[in-house]
Amino acid sequence: MAVGLYEKRIQVQAIQFEGYPSSDPMHINEVNSFVQIPTSFTFTTTGIVLRIIFSQINVIEVKVGEYIVKDVAGKITKMTKAEFEAEYTEVTE
Repeated sequence: MAVGLYEKRIQVQAIQFEGYPSSDPMHINEVNSFVQIPTSFTFTTTGIVLRIIFSQINVIEVKVGEYIVKDVAGKITKMTKAEFEAEYTEVTE
């Protein structure tokens, strides 16, 4: 049997963090509605960081331009724009 080439297709939901304040005042509400857990912001010398707070020791920090990704099981992760675009293609129906 010859070696084959395979692809893994997984659908996820995702939103790109545009910063605070972004050009769309509702963006932060959309992010909060998407993650459905507490968030906060940290202002650093390199820019604003969105902190998604799962617990005191489990926090994801998302920089402007990165994606917040939720898989079918509801697990939330982050990906850089390059990682996200290399792995996913938008589904249009």
